[in-house]
Amino acid sequence: MSTQTVSINVPVGHIIANARWMGTTLANDLQSSIPVHFDNSTSAIDFYPSSGVGVVFISEADTVEGCSYKRRVARLRKARSVRGAVIVEKTPTSAQYFLDVQKFCVSNLGLHLVPVKNQNEAVAFLIQLVYAEGKLGSNPFKKEMKQEPNDPAVLAAVMSCRGVGLSSARAVLEKFPSLELLCKASLEDLTGVVGKASAGKLYQFLHGIT
Repeated sequence: MSTQTVSINVPVGHIIANARWMGTTLANDLQSSIPVHFDNSTSAIDFYPSSGVGVVFISEADTVEGCSYKRRVARLRKARSVRGAVIVEKTPTSAQYFLDVQKFCVSNLGLHLVPVKNQNEAVAFLIQLVYAEGKLGSNPFKKEMKQEPNDPAVLAAVMSCRGVGLSSARAVLEKFPSLELLCKASLEDLTGVVGKASAGKLYQFLHGIT
């Protein structure tokens, strides 16, 4: 049985990381802000910000190499017990390969893709995702709040774009409720929802334009 189909219980406000991250700078930075537990399984999933979300991290080297990350991401997509998100390290070295990663993860597999400039930004996003999941999970009005995004991973991904705050992220997700639809939106579509300044930043963020 695939290890990704096994339910993992993540305490609210904590994160579970694959044991291969133990002792790394990224894991140490996470531990300075939130409790981190390590999982010794052979799962392709790198991080569990909650019991219902699994995250795969694609490094600069993975992006350039171009093959091994696809197997891990495909296994994440097949996981039945978690919603999947992918963090990709988009640097000057790996930028030319970003559109290939985006097409595979978003267009082909329908996963949420979050580009980051470095591992510090990856840490910040994971912490934000832990917070978003915890707030949603502890909300007694969760079922009645139909205006809230269904997936806090999507909300956190949009908010990780500099210049896009909570109200703008919620507004744009009401119009485009998934990252796949958001990536297909034109600059004019986004401008009609959040205004020219925020739309420009979000469009550049989604399409890897620097």
